[in-house]
Amino acid sequence: MTQTAVQLQRHPGASWGFRLQGGRDFSSELSVKKVQPGSPADGHLRPGDQIVAIGHQPTSGLTHMQANGLIKSAGNVVQFTIIRGPSTDFSHIKPKGPVKFSPWKYNQQQQQQNHY
Repeated sequence: MTQTAVQLQRHPGASWGFRLQGGRDFSSELSVKKVQPGSPADGHLRPGDQIVAIGHQPTSGLTHMQANGLIKSAGNVVQFTIIRGPSTDFSHIKPKGPVKFSPWKYNQQQQQQNHY
């Protein structure tokens, strides 16, 4: 797996625009859970990316709160070393034919069948 350096910059007081998950206290690697569109993280981080370092600090032994503290203390520029996770963006996938399942229609049929 290839490690990649990612640097984010934000305006003072603005959010970085991503949600962190994991940490030593959760018995899982630190990773990106969610990225807010249009944020400083958008286009640089994506859900599933494993964060292996914040600045020059390896994250392998950090708790979730310690990692949050490093990110907050970075000021308005933070550097991450990441291992790119699998893509979770399926927006480019489109059906080739007509969609034959309509949740609304299905729910309506279920209600009619269950109506006594």
